[in-house]
Amino acid sequence: MWKTWNKILLILLFIGSMCACKPLITFEYLEITCSVEERQFYYFEEYIHIYFSHKPDKNDVEKKIRLYEDGSAIMLDYTWNGQAITLRPYFNWQKGQSYSLELQGMLKMDDNRTYTAHLYRSFIYGEDGNSFELILNDLHDDILTFQFSKPVLITSFNERFIITPFAEYNTDFTENNSTIIISPKSGWSSNTTYSWSIKNMISADGYLMKKDFSGLFNGIYDTEQPILEFVCPVDYDISDSLWYTTFELDNNLLEKQAIGFLFSKPMDEAFVVGGVNFSPSISGYFIKETDMRFIFIPNDFYQLQREYRITISDSIKDTSGLPLYEQQYIFFTTANQFLSVSNITFDDNTLMPTDGTIINYSMIPPLLPINPVQLKTTIDFSTNIPQENQNAAVSSISLNVLFPDSANNPTLVSAYWSDGGSRLSIEWSGFTISSSIIENYYMLKVSSGQNGVKNRVNEYLEEDVCVIFIAY
Repeated sequence: MWKTWNKILLILLFIGSMCACKPLITFEYLEITCSVEERQFYYFEEYIHIYFSHKPDKNDVEKKIRLYEDGSAIMLDYTWNGQAITLRPYFNWQKGQSYSLELQGMLKMDDNRTYTAHLYRSFIYGEDGNSFELILNDLHDDILTFQFSKPVLITSFNERFIITPFAEYNTDFTENNSTIIISPKSGWSSNTTYSWSIKNMISADGYLMKKDFSGLFNGIYDTEQPILEFVCPVDYDISDSLWYTTFELDNNLLEKQAIGFLFSKPMDEAFVVGGVNFSPSISGYFIKETDMRFIFIPNDFYQLQREYRITISDSIKDTSGLPLYEQQYIFFTTANQFLSVSNITFDDNTLMPTDGTIINYSMIPPLLPINPVQLKTTIDFSTNIPQENQNAAVSSISLNVLFPDSANNPTLVSAYWSDGGSRLSIEWSGFTISSSIIENYYMLKVSSGQNGVKNRVNEYLEEDVCVIFIAY
């Protein structure tokens, strides 16, 4: 009898302890139904509906439920209706994308009971038979053709189709945008392997291309190295330049004449511009007349009788990326000569030395003692000086006292040109005549250089021309 009462007491204690425990564990079955069926390959409703046979704790469900897009968890948009939850992606569905839905683990009910939940569904969002794929790619006559299972969203193709290395190409959409033709704007680069790829492209009706596609193709195979065929003077004209192909540069290149470079093959312009150098340096720029003919146009006149060296680097490449066989050097001196002074005469009758010899010159006395002493100097140049250069020429000629300081500096009275511009006559006034005690030295100087006397083709004096005399 005592043992029976002990058993009854233990049973009552166990029941009491079970009632005191929260949450209450029950062995009842929780039924979860989902609008996505098991083994359902495609799903194309706006929402997924999940129904619980017992009213769940909403917060617990929302914490545990997961929707994965291509393996990555995404944000959800929830709606509750009693014991049912309706959900969809926060940023909308992607047609053709893989999704999986998961609700696993201990799930708390609204009355604090707990159940073991196990819900897993995987599917592709969209309708069966709407897969978006590349079904054909072909290269023929340098034209790439891509054919897809359905029309392509044009903006998506432009974003997702990639060719490396970079190349400029035209894109043509045909057959209701389901066939796309890629053609190079100026040919694929020779000796170059290109790769193309298509990834995550979208069809015109919004379906994702799940599979990635890629391929390789080559430009023209070229092994012939380019040759610099000749370098010659060029009379540049924007419409029709004249190439003097039978003349070398040396002793044939005129004052500011362009230089032409002819190659045996189409060349890469950037390499030509960067690979041709002048020493001494010449300021100028290149014009590409054709893919094989390039013209260098100097900004300034060449230096007279100065030897120049042109270096044509072997780093210069053709459009196939092949370099010149070897580096080349071209030496030239321009055809222009220095200007010279033929004669300098005083007062139309005395030929004056220009070799530094100092002579005594008897000045023509003035008509009246009170008038200043005058002198007429006549300078004959080897070529005519054009009218536009004559004022600068006069300014480059000076007549000044050398010593003593007490002697007067003469002033220029008049200057005029004759003999077609090859003869310059200048009248000076205000000399101090030497005495038996003091000799007064004067120097007439014709300045050299490009800032001095210049003819029409920019020829100038190589050195100053001077006449030194003692005025008597």
